Amino acid sequence: MVKFNRADGTEVPAYASASGPKGGLIVLQEWWGINDQIKATATDIAAKCGVRVVIPDLYRSKVAYEAAEAQHLMSGLDWPGALQDVKAAATWLKSQGCSKVGVVGFCMGGALSLGSAVHHPEIDACIAFYGWNDGLADVKEMKKPTQCHFGQKDEIKGFSDPEAAAKLEEKLKASGCPMEFYMYETQGHGFMNGTAWGKEMQKKLGRPEVEDATILLAMDRMKDFLAKHVLA
Repeated sequence: MVKFNRADGTEVPAYASASGPKGGLIVLQEWWGINDQIKATATDIAAKCGVRVVIPDLYRSKVAYEAAEAQHLMSGLDWPGALQDVKAAATWLKSQGCSKVGVVGFCMGGALSLGSAVHHPEIDACIAFYGWNDGLADVKEMKKPTQCHFGQKDEIKGFSDPEAAAKLEEKLKASGCPMEFYMYETQGHGFMNGTAWGKEMQKKLGRPEVEDATILLAMDRMKDFLAKHVLA
């Protein structure tokens, strides 16, 4: 656990990996909060991609275990405040010796990663998994290298379904930012939830089965992207 302050003085609690790598990556939670699954994902990313990761606790220690709880927590999120948490995390990573900092988010975190990359110059690159909040930032103004991952069978209308993903891709193309956009034909929302809990939750929510091969493919793509835009 580490703590750092936003520009307004608000303290931000976070989880961080050990110092050492010259590139940093902010990992943003799904609507569940910081549970064992997002910690495991961040740990895997740090090991595979060679970056120092930090996970700002956007919910301030609250965690949901059912979809209704998660919806309640996300509905109560201070989105502009969350963007400031991300900015503070980027500033902290750079103060710790990271020359460049990327951000990656999943679901709610994916939307926040896109928003923070548009708004904050402290962010050098952006990776978004199955999440986009069109009201959070105008992605036509995106200037940072951006990589997106969405599932063709995603059911969340206006946020991460194929139609929303297509609109996001069109707007990012209009921005002229360096961009990679990936659609996974057999996957739905939350397809990076590779833990036993995550796979069981996907079944419970009636989503396609999580494929370990897809997770590995997405991780390889993320590794190549970070090597080019954060570690270079």
